[in-house]
Amino acid sequence: MSVKREPVINLSSLGGGRDRKIHEDNLDDFDAIRFRRLCAYAIDVVCIFFIGIAATIVATLMGIVSLGLLSPILAVGLMLVPLAYHTVTIGSELNATIGMRFMGLEVYLYSGDEPDYLTALIHSGLFYFSMAVTSSLILLLSLFNSKGRLLHDYLTNSGVRLAKQSKEDL
Repeated sequence: MSVKREPVINLSSLGGGRDRKIHEDNLDDFDAIRFRRLCAYAIDVVCIFFIGIAATIVATLMGIVSLGLLSPILAVGLMLVPLAYHTVTIGSELNATIGMRFMGLEVYLYSGDEPDYLTALIHSGLFYFSMAVTSSLILLLSLFNSKGRLLHDYLTNSGVRLAKQSKEDL
């Protein structure tokens, strides 16, 4: 007799959600998406810069207080600031970073669900990994599809579109 076991980590938001309503694409949701994503990322880089400065000050003070014993751990923590920024903001209920909100964009899943924190972590990690490995050449992938999707969007079954609030304002 076999016993059906539940997975230890539920990755259902990445699996496509066969029993859920699949997102239907509206081409108006992707109007000037490449330019908006580029501007949103530029805004996010500025936000990460200022968060990084604050984190560096805190890490320096903690390094001084600990006489340098925490310095290696703090250095790794500083490297994780961009990943944490994207994970926390995309995984939030607004499903967008600060730059995306400013540009009227949101991240969505093709399964119809909203991205959770695990999906946001994988999405962000794949973005930074693919950027590092290909020296940003992976961004050219968006030129070959009408929705401006990138490799990490395909791998997490997600996309970026105009936010619902932005469409109502138009």
